[in-house]
Amino acid sequence: MLEDPDTSKPKQRSPLEHVAEHANRVSQMCDLLEALADDLPRRPAPVWREATRMCNDVIPGHYHDVLCLLVPILLKRTEGDVDCEDLLQRLQLDFEDEACRLTELNDLMVDAVGADAKKIGPEALGYALRGFFGALRRNTYWETDVLLPLAERYLNSDDLEEISGQLTPFEVAKPH
Repeated sequence: MLEDPDTSKPKQRSPLEHVAEHANRVSQMCDLLEALADDLPRRPAPVWREATRMCNDVIPGHYHDVLCLLVPILLKRTEGDVDCEDLLQRLQLDFEDEACRLTELNDLMVDAVGADAKKIGPEALGYALRGFFGALRRNTYWETDVLLPLAERYLNSDDLEEISGQLTPFEVAKPH
């Protein structure tokens, strides 16, 4: 939490700052997944477990904040602006696709440290990792460069107040 210099009291972060920080954590997670893909076929179990935990902790919370809170209120505020509506609907489709890929990748990563570790070829796992974090990075850049500026432009203080209490809290453990 930030400190308000005028009152020396904790200053509440804006929901958009929260979403931006969550996007940053997703980017850090992508870096970890890329490092894992680069290190294949080595498979240090603790790193795989950490990557699996991060995928299951960080991404669903981020999806919730963007798709369940930010996008619906932006769709209301941009009603009639076909370009904005198209952009927001495309983001929703991309996130749905990522959610499916996350399920598949999660299964592969669990298997990578489990009894089936020898059955999973490093090429298949590397391909899945690169496909996932590549798409996720593109969406994260898109959020930072398009979605958040759009939200700053269209959302008012009542909108931000409405979603602020519903944001997904950050997990204690951060990506390394």
